Amino acid sequence: MSIENGCNSRVMLRTEGIRRVFGSGSGAVTALDGIDLTIRQGTITALVGRSGSGKTTLLNILCALDEPTAGRVWWDGRDLTAMPEKQKNALRRREIGLVFQSFGLMPLMSAYENVEFGLRVAGVKAGRERVERALEWVGMKERMKHRPPELSGGEQQRVAIARAIAHEPRLLIADEPTAELDSRMGLQIIRVFRDLVKRLGTTVVLTTHDPGIMELVDQVIALEDGRIVKHAEMPAATRS
Repeated sequence: MSIENGCNSRVMLRTEGIRRVFGSGSGAVTALDGIDLTIRQGTITALVGRSGSGKTTLLNILCALDEPTAGRVWWDGRDLTAMPEKQKNALRRREIGLVFQSFGLMPLMSAYENVEFGLRVAGVKAGRERVERALEWVGMKERMKHRPPELSGGEQQRVAIARAIAHEPRLLIADEPTAELDSRMGLQIIRVFRDLVKRLGTTVVLTTHDPGIMELVDQVIALEDGRIVKHAEMPAATRS
C-alpha cells in the first residue's frame, strides 16, 4: 500500500536559527546564517545553490555529522543538537542513509561486500537477497563482484547509493547523488528514491544542480551565502 502523501503532516526535520561559523576572529567564515526550515516525512527535498552556498554544511548538520554554532535541529520531535554523541552515532547507523560525493567505498571490497558491510554497520541482518535487491535497484547487480577501482565513477556512485538505501533508512541524506551519472541513470536513481518514499515513507534530502531533478522533488530550497533565498513547493503533477 502506498503511503506517499499519507504521512506528510508529520514533521521529520525542523531547524530553528541554524548558524555555522568556521574559524574565529578576522578569519571567521559564516557558512550558514539563520536557517529555519521544515521537512515533512515522506517527501523529497532538494537543496540548490552555487558552490559555497552552504548546502553540504546544512546536510552535515541535519544528520548530526556537524554541530551548529547556534540554533537547534529537531529530528522526528527529538532535539538532535542536545543528544549525546553515542545516541547520535546510533541514530546515523540505524535510521539514516548517507551518500557522499566522495563515495566512501572500501576499495578492497566488492560492490556486494560494500553493501553487505553497510548493512552490518546498521545492525541489519545482511542476507544475500537484501544486498542483491539494493544493487538491482541502482542497476549494479551484474557488477556486484567488482571492486571500486574496477568501476567507473558513476558505477561507484550507484554502489554508494545502494549501500545507503539497503537498510531502508527513515532518512536519506544525499550530497549530489546524481553528479557522476548520465541523465537516464540520474532519473532512475530519483525514481528509486521516490519508490522508497512511496513504499516506506522515507524522507530524502539531497543537493543537486540538475534542473531535471528539481522537477521531480516535493520542495526546492535555494541557498545563497548561507541563507535561504527561495522555498518552492513543487506541483504533484511534475512528480508523477
